[in-house]
Amino acid sequence: MEPTTVAFVDQYLEAGGAPFNIMNLLTTSYQGLAAMSNMVEHDILQEARASDSSPAIEAISRKIVERFNAGAADAEFEKSQKLPGYIEEMIPHKAWRKTIYRLSDQNPKSAMLSAALQRIADEGYQAEMTSLSSASLHTHVFYSLLVECFEKLAPATDENIKERMAELINTACRSEHTYFMALYILSQVRHRLGIDAESVRRIEQELEMFMLEKYDRPQLAVNFRLLIDGFTVGSDDRIANSLAAIFQSAYASTGDVTTLYKGYHGALVGDRRLPPLDAIRNERILNPIFEEAFGHIWGESVLDRSPEITHRYMWLIACACQCTSEDQKQIDKDQLDSLVAQMHDLDSNLPRRPILTTFNSAIPKVLEWINVPVLARVVLFWLRDYLSYDNFTFYSTYFQRSEIPTPLLLLEEIGYRHPLLKPLVFETYKDSFESKVPEFTPEKQINLQKMVINRIATLIQLNYALPVIHYFLNKAEVTDEGIVAYFIYRSLNQLEGPYPEEFYSPMLVLIKHAIDAI
Repeated sequence: MEPTTVAFVDQYLEAGGAPFNIMNLLTTSYQGLAAMSNMVEHDILQEARASDSSPAIEAISRKIVERFNAGAADAEFEKSQKLPGYIEEMIPHKAWRKTIYRLSDQNPKSAMLSAALQRIADEGYQAEMTSLSSASLHTHVFYSLLVECFEKLAPATDENIKERMAELINTACRSEHTYFMALYILSQVRHRLGIDAESVRRIEQELEMFMLEKYDRPQLAVNFRLLIDGFTVGSDDRIANSLAAIFQSAYASTGDVTTLYKGYHGALVGDRRLPPLDAIRNERILNPIFEEAFGHIWGESVLDRSPEITHRYMWLIACACQCTSEDQKQIDKDQLDSLVAQMHDLDSNLPRRPILTTFNSAIPKVLEWINVPVLARVVLFWLRDYLSYDNFTFYSTYFQRSEIPTPLLLLEEIGYRHPLLKPLVFETYKDSFESKVPEFTPEKQINLQKMVINRIATLIQLNYALPVIHYFLNKAEVTDEGIVAYFIYRSLNQLEGPYPEEFYSPMLVLIKHAIDAI
């Protein structure tokens, strides 16, 4: 009934009206719309609490989206500066929050819906909003989503960072402008952290790789990277153009390297302002330079450059490794020159695919080189080639069950001294584990696999358990059950309980598989 009906009846009776007429009017005109509306509302709310995807809820949500008037809603919001009551009542229910998300995607410029999204974020529902395309248009909402993603990444380690990147990638890489905003924020954090910013740099690289694969627009990624690193895009800056060429082609030509060398080395010796150092520390710039400088040691290519050009490659690598500050006063030039000299020493004296006696005679020098991270990386690739060359001829020639091959022990030492090289050490172990040495009997092949597992188990002890366990979990179907059981035994011997869930959950699956196979 109308809210004023009772007052009207009282006035009518006081004025001498007949009660019978009032009763007749009420019974013939009353339709019970208010009561029926309350009953429908009750049923809908009950269904919304029970299910987020019922046909009734979906139908109502669709009608709301169809008939929503963003202009009228914004006018009311600007007048009251408060969210409408119906929005406040929708926010606690997931089904209706989804309706608000749909409205926001349809009306991305709505001030009222922007405030509603902020309220939803404040209430702790940010995880629902990472897939919301319009969230990035509301800066305050987008920043709060980024902050939550960064907080979840904070405890990540080198072994599980890829698994924890999914939510940040979903939030930051929805479009080019969200990617640029996220990259800019990360770069600012990296500059403030200085030498301790390696983890932030790793996050930037993961985002960069995803954007390159998703949009397949290398020029876009190049321009963003140059802007973030402090260069002017589209200018006649020769250094920026050389960096862009290396970034896009993944190849460091002699001309581009010479340009970079003259720019960075010339500034350093001439006490001029250095070009941005972050640029040459980027993996997509540094890796091609590294490959061209040392690739002849483990590849099939023949070094046909002049010593002067080789020196320029090595100097740029040393500069990227040693110069961690833009302030020239903090750059130790003697230390930089010393690292370049060590690179030349390694390049001249590391034997290429030697026989075992020559290899053993080089070990004292190798142990000295692997104290330096960048030289340890060179040695690691050299060892990988030495073991796998010509279909793993090393094992067919030298493998004995009673002796651990020295190259495997050197790999273990590199993983121990340089934690960031553990992924590459593991890749090299995997090569040997998956090898099929032509001259080996099945028994001898199993003995080799067990020996490699013994070395892999040391990586578990060095806090590199998850990638190792997931690898064997994926290989369980095609690996001998005895080998799987041996891996489980060696892995559990490396650690003491209680085990963290991220360790024991996949391990339990692996154990179950081994038991079922046996």
